[in-house]
Amino acid sequence: MTALSPLERAILDLIQQDFPLEADPYAVIGARVGASREEAHAAVGRLRAAGVIRRIGGSYVPRKLGYHSVLAAARVHPDVLPAVAARLTEIPEVTHNYEREDAYNLWFTVIAETDARLEAILAVVRGCAGVEAVYALPATRTFKLKVDFRFTQEDADVE
Repeated sequence: MTALSPLERAILDLIQQDFPLEADPYAVIGARVGASREEAHAAVGRLRAAGVIRRIGGSYVPRKLGYHSVLAAARVHPDVLPAVAARLTEIPEVTHNYEREDAYNLWFTVIAETDARLEAILAVVRGCAGVEAVYALPATRTFKLKVDFRFTQEDADVE
C-alpha cells in the first residue's frame, strides 16, 4: 500500500466526485483543499506516477452513445497468457484486461463502435496461439453504478 500525505488524501476524495471542469482545474483543487495550484498539480503527478491514479477522465455509458460493449472470459494456456494479455493491450477498444485464477484465466472488456468491430476483436483474440476459448458476456443490467473510496475520514462501522 502506498503511504498518502494528508494533501494527497484530500485531493483523492475531491477528484473522485467533483473534478473541476475549469480552465485551470488544479488552481480550483488547490483552493478547495488548502494548497496552491502547484502543490495540487504536483500531488496529482505523484499519485499518477505511483500508480494510485490510473486515469482522469469521464465515464460514459457506451450503449447510450451507440457503442457495443462486452465483458469477455478467455481460457488461455498459461505459457502464452502474458503474450495474449499484451496483444489485448494493443487493441484500442479493449479498456482493460486482467488475469484470474480459474479455468477462464484472462478477462477483458471491449467497447466498439459496431457489433461487427466487436466481433472482429473477439476473433483476433480467438486466433491467438494458446487461446482455447473466448466467451462474450454482454451486460443485461448494471449493478455497480458508482464506488468512491474515502481517504480523509474513518468509518468505525466498517471493517
